Amino acid sequence: MSKLILYARALPLVTKAMSVTYLVLSLTAILLRLQATTDIDGGSDPSYAASQDPARFLILRPGFIASYPWTILTSTFVETNLLFLLFGLAGLVAIGSFLERQWGGRSFALFVLVTTMVPALTAAVVSIALYAVRGSAHASILYGTHVGGLAGLVSAFTVGLKQLMPEYSVKLFGGALSFRMNELPGVYTLVAPIMFTLLGDLGSVLLVNIGFLEAFVYLRFYRREGSLYGDRSEAFAFTTFFPEFVQPPIAHLSNALYGAAVVCKLITSDEGYRQQNVDLEVGLASDSSELCNLPAPEDSDADRRKAIAAKALDMRLGSAGPPSSAASSSTIAATATVDAK
Repeated sequence: MSKLILYARALPLVTKAMSVTYLVLSLTAILLRLQATTDIDGGSDPSYAASQDPARFLILRPGFIASYPWTILTSTFVETNLLFLLFGLAGLVAIGSFLERQWGGRSFALFVLVTTMVPALTAAVVSIALYAVRGSAHASILYGTHVGGLAGLVSAFTVGLKQLMPEYSVKLFGGALSFRMNELPGVYTLVAPIMFTLLGDLGSVLLVNIGFLEAFVYLRFYRREGSLYGDRSEAFAFTTFFPEFVQPPIAHLSNALYGAAVVCKLITSDEGYRQQNVDLEVGLASDSSELCNLPAPEDSDADRRKAIAAKALDMRLGSAGPPSSAASSSTIAATATVDAK
């Protein structure tokens, strides 16, 4: 128990605050819903049933978004399933603390804010649109759909892990299960929606997919690191999230969307070159005559990832046990950096 307390105290500030908020709001919602005397997720009148939910002030339902707009933020940190609460808390502590240590508290907090509020609002709008298309007979879409929990944020976390160390291998259960961080977003966005669909959780299905897209767009074009915005490297191109056999059509689609975003001034073109000569998937001019004269951003990105891996290992070596010699630490850090790459 004492080790658990020490571990909790050692968590970075933002991760610690998020974990406490998630635990308190979720337990509050669970305790409040235990007092419900009606079917709050269905019934002949979904609107009335949802209005009897004692936790409606914390949980985002598309039909009540105008009445409780703050649920766009709070609903992310509310999980009404106790088992999912425990898994979500473990993921938040493990992955969130790692990302915060790599990016810094301020940058990590902004990432979480963007990848929770925007997907929640988008999922609510999509639900309202589905209701408008299917008609008033499907009022359960508005009032029975919960848009919340950590499903979308975990999806965003997997994108962040891929950006930081795409080739790092994770082995679980004594090596019985092994995967690379590069594969994690694809696996999660494939398996999680299937699971949530079987559970009838439309809100989480939307959050998983929207959270993935929002995290990629933010990290690719908007997140600031020093004087640079985004990560335009080839290693983080949108097509790298998919198997090779489907990458060509996805590249055409993503480049078309990228061009439209540049025209609408939502983002700036890579390196300031003319839009028609820029390929989003490599971040370089597509004209071969210009390609030879342009810097390769993937080189600097690889160096950045090496430095991050070395820094992370140095921190772990510094806290894991007795200090070793400088030469020994440098050798181990260099070896781990190559492995992480």
